[in-house]
Amino acid sequence: MSERVPNRLLAWERLQRGWSYEEVAERVRAGMARCGETDTGLTANTVRRWETGERRPDPRYRKHLVTVLGKPASKLGLLAPDELQLCPAPEVAKASRGGDMTGVDRSTVLRRLVAAGALPLLAPLFALGAGSGGSTRKTPDTETYTSISRGHRQLYWTSPARPLYEAAYAHTQLGIELIRGASGRDRTVLASALAESALLTARLALFDLQQYAVAERCFDVALSATREAGDHALAAAVLGHMAFVPIFGASPGDARTLLSAALQHTWHSVSPAVRSWLHCVASEAESRAGRVTAARREIDLATSALDGAGDTPEWLDFFNETRLESFAGYAALAAAASVEADAHLRRALAGLTDADGKQRSVVLADLAHVHAGDAERAAGYLKQAVDALAADWYPTGYDRVRAVRPDLRDSRAGMELDERIGALAAASLGGPAF
Repeated sequence: MSERVPNRLLAWERLQRGWSYEEVAERVRAGMARCGETDTGLTANTVRRWETGERRPDPRYRKHLVTVLGKPASKLGLLAPDELQLCPAPEVAKASRGGDMTGVDRSTVLRRLVAAGALPLLAPLFALGAGSGGSTRKTPDTETYTSISRGHRQLYWTSPARPLYEAAYAHTQLGIELIRGASGRDRTVLASALAESALLTARLALFDLQQYAVAERCFDVALSATREAGDHALAAAVLGHMAFVPIFGASPGDARTLLSAALQHTWHSVSPAVRSWLHCVASEAESRAGRVTAARREIDLATSALDGAGDTPEWLDFFNETRLESFAGYAALAAAASVEADAHLRRALAGLTDADGKQRSVVLADLAHVHAGDAERAAGYLKQAVDALAADWYPTGYDRVRAVRPDLRDSRAGMELDERIGALAAASLGGPAF
């Protein structure tokens, strides 16, 4: 009896789309119907068994899976070892192992991992890989690499964004290089650390430097690395952060697909705190889309999830009960529930520490907006928000301040703030070199 090998590639592609087993089955059945093929009783349980390795899809299903998922059979783990031998490309040499890329030529490993250029400036790495031939590579020091990834993450709250971004960016590039020489457990550990590094780089690019294109490329690297590591919690975190791109853009409703995919990952023994944060992100998306009832429902789900038992990942340092209060205040503010919003935001403000300077400007700006009808009180909160920005520059907080400034209209306090807000913007000019 052959050993059961889970098809991680097929499972990951389903999860990334936020589809259930039944949704995959429905799409395959629909494709068969369009081709005039007989419905053979395909069920959600059949799809589950494909992913667990209990069964291998029959050829009549494979062609529809390829169409539904938009990937060749070799990239979906659908080919048996003898079938893979017929493939001319070396990139599929180990695809039958459910995503294990050990033994594939190095340039192909790198291309697959970073989705062919997920970060700018990676072309030289491809060139090096192509020319490295059969040279011996040292086993990477995964412990040191992981330690540095952790250190960069901890520095996020207290360090200037631009130099930290440059360090994290370089560390991400190094991780992509190191993973080429890793195998077994070292490879898995290194992939997790690489995912953390790429996620931090993306967060800095998105929230602190507003370099959206770079952020999206770094998110791609992080997501590919989580698949290599089999880390569902990190995958959920990456997808949740990716949702902020449409949230901050012109189409916050587009974040739902990404968040749905992220929540699919939480069914795989992921900490309730991760699920709570995802509901908070969904709440902000719904608030910005004008769906205030849905936004407040997401806050209720976030609160319930945070009450659940389970260990919180070390890297989840961007969310806790205080941050939940901040999200809840924003949702209540969007629903014009001023008293409730004030209560949530004041609790959030009280819970912030000295290391939470970035978040402080956001909470204070939201409090100013809550009290828009009281010009003096609103101005007081807005001045504090500007003070927080002067101490800890944060473009996301700056955008929040600018959005609230019209509440003060042509008042003296508003005009005084204009000069300080303008000075902050001028001081922040001169973005990172790419």
